[in-house]
Amino acid sequence: MRKLFVLLIIASVLVGCGEKQLSYSEVPIDEVNADVKSFIDGIETSEDVEGNGIYMFSENEMKRYLYLNQDFLDSGKGFGDMEIRTDEDSFQIYLQENDEPTEDEYKLYKITLDRTYEYMRVFKDDEETHVQLIGVGK
Repeated sequence: MRKLFVLLIIASVLVGCGEKQLSYSEVPIDEVNADVKSFIDGIETSEDVEGNGIYMFSENEMKRYLYLNQDFLDSGKGFGDMEIRTDEDSFQIYLQENDEPTEDEYKLYKITLDRTYEYMRVFKDDEETHVQLIGVGK
C-alpha cells in the first residue's frame, strides 16, 4: 500500500511539471467575465455597419477570447470549425464556414496560449484576413 501511495505522489508531481499546452474551446457568453461581456455588447450596439465579424478580446497575455458574429458569415453560410496552429513566433487561427445556414447568432472561443507569440494571423476559409477590433482587459 505504501509503494502505491509513493507511486501516486511521484506521478502527480510529474504530471504537474508538464509543459503548458495551447488550448481553445467554445464558451457561452454568460460564462465569461464582465469585461468580455462589455466588449461584446459594445460591438453589437455599435453603429458601424461594415466589418468582417472577427473580434478578439485579450484578458491578459495568455488568455484571449475570439468572438465571431453574423458579419463573419457569407449569405447562406453557417459557422464551421476553428483550429489553431503554431510555429516559432506566431499562432494562426483558421476559421471555416460551412454550407448549412446556422441559427447561431455568434461563436465565442476562449483561447489559452502556451507561451507568448510575436505574431497572430487569422484565416477565413484558408484565405488570410484580419481581426476587425481587439479589446484589452483592465
